[in-house]
Amino acid sequence: MRRRDFIALIGGATAFPLAARAQQSVTLRVGTANAQPRSAPQWVAFTRRMAEFGYVEGKNFTYDHVQVRDAETWESAYREVVARKPDIIIASGPELSLKAALATTDKLPVVMIAVDYDPIARGYVRSLAKPDGNVTGVYFQNTDLAGKHLQIMKTVSGNCVLGSTSGRLLVGSASCGAPTSGAACRR
Repeated sequence: MRRRDFIALIGGATAFPLAARAQQSVTLRVGTANAQPRSAPQWVAFTRRMAEFGYVEGKNFTYDHVQVRDAETWESAYREVVARKPDIIIASGPELSLKAALATTDKLPVVMIAVDYDPIARGYVRSLAKPDGNVTGVYFQNTDLAGKHLQIMKTVSGNCVLGSTSGRLLVGSASCGAPTSGAACRR
């Protein structure tokens, strides 16, 4: 076998799997219902990041976004998402989002982004490391960090007195008079 024939054979053998894969082009379909519009920064960033991973909208990726008008329309919005036959559902935001997504399907994978509830304490998953059923995702434990945030603010603001009334953070100091909501200390 001549060298040129050998190189052509190897080149053809390596190109075959790529050609076969291109013919099996499958579109990934992701769906969500959310109170934020599709043009919100997090959804724009999501589609941009998917493109960076090779999932280009209109080519091999479809992103279905149904906007929720109010608290009563979460479930109907997710029914609309499920009717579009997604491969994956994203349930982002309040607990209502995950509840509605789970009420509409028990077969499709649901990726939760829990921001105002603990999915383990509420029984949606037994563990975040090893979720069961069709739910997986992340949980942002913002409430657990509130004390640390106050401590950092106190350290940064020097002699400011921190407190809260009626859910409002009060910042002030002996040198600047009575505490004011959201105001920075003046020395």
